[in-house]
Amino acid sequence: MTENENSITETLHQILLRLTSMEEKIASVSSPALYDNKALMSLLGVKDRYLKRLRDNGLLGYSRHGDKFWYTQADVDRFLARCHNAPFGR
Repeated sequence: MTENENSITETLHQILLRLTSMEEKIASVSSPALYDNKALMSLLGVKDRYLKRLRDNGLLGYSRHGDKFWYTQADVDRFLARCHNAPFGR
């Protein structure tokens, strides 16, 4: 290889390393999950009346815009942690 080809190869290698680093950073910054009623009912395997009961009883946090309810992954995680029962020890 000539000196020019080595220089081009090294430059391309440096670009590839930077792109890989940027790709990893972008992948690590994920937006939080956001669910509407339909998506959350599907995720939890519940009916709309049960989901309403969870909201009404203050067990499940939510945001509301008009007649649309939105749930973040943090809302779901808090609900699941609050309702979690430890397994029986032997």
